[in-house]
Amino acid sequence: MVNFMYKTILCDLDNTLLRHDKTVPEENLIAIKKAIDNGVSFILASGRSNMSLNVFNKQFGLNKKGNLCIAYNGGYIYEADTLKPLSVHYISPKISHKILSICNKYKNENCNPMLYKDNRLWVTKIDNRTELYCKRSFLEPIIVDNLENIVSDKINKIFILGENEVLNKIKNDADISNASDFASYFFSNDTILEFNPLNIDKGSALMEYAEIKNISCKEIIAIGDNYNDISMIKHAGVGVAVANAVEPVLKVADYVTEADCDSGAVAEVINKYILQL
Repeated sequence: MVNFMYKTILCDLDNTLLRHDKTVPEENLIAIKKAIDNGVSFILASGRSNMSLNVFNKQFGLNKKGNLCIAYNGGYIYEADTLKPLSVHYISPKISHKILSICNKYKNENCNPMLYKDNRLWVTKIDNRTELYCKRSFLEPIIVDNLENIVSDKINKIFILGENEVLNKIKNDADISNASDFASYFFSNDTILEFNPLNIDKGSALMEYAEIKNISCKEIIAIGDNYNDISMIKHAGVGVAVANAVEPVLKVADYVTEADCDSGAVAEVINKYILQL
């Protein structure tokens, strides 16, 4: 028996739909297909770029007419088939300079700020961590001497790769600098700290999605594992944390899966709330 109360599933990608090794459990793909066959929309909602998500939409058969996709932690909502943007939020040059000024204090502490602009990834250096990020994102970065020269126009997001200890220093500095007055920032995993436009996150994207599709937020299931998923989990009709989620996500979730991302957590959610198996 199919539960028709829920019309959409917004799902984080890394360490939620994907295993830790970035492969996808077969049971997730089977369950997603069954959900779609029963009229439920399955939408990727990720901190990744639209360029990276396009690869997964195609791989998972989500690039169909009428299906949307959410990139940049809610900063970019677009049609998965035509790639047409429906809602785009940018960081202004003035704010970008403020963010970079905070990040640049720690440039000698083994961290690497980078940014997305004009459907390209801009970096100042390639280290092992950055090389792996680019490989997993299917991107060829553009190397520049100074990111300050790139933010003369609006950008999608700024983020920093580095050791968690260093990133926490940057976050604490952002807190002290009252960065929350001009940007939204959060960890997407232990080694990535992200800066988004002010008041833009996956939760705001969930509400925008509901408005675009003319449905209620209560008709949406949101699934995630990390700090950048908290807002959409709070706003969804059912907010789900996978078993491997960080503690703050586990605390706000309506349901915590028994399975982790390596063993089909998303399939568990679909079977429970959509297919009612």
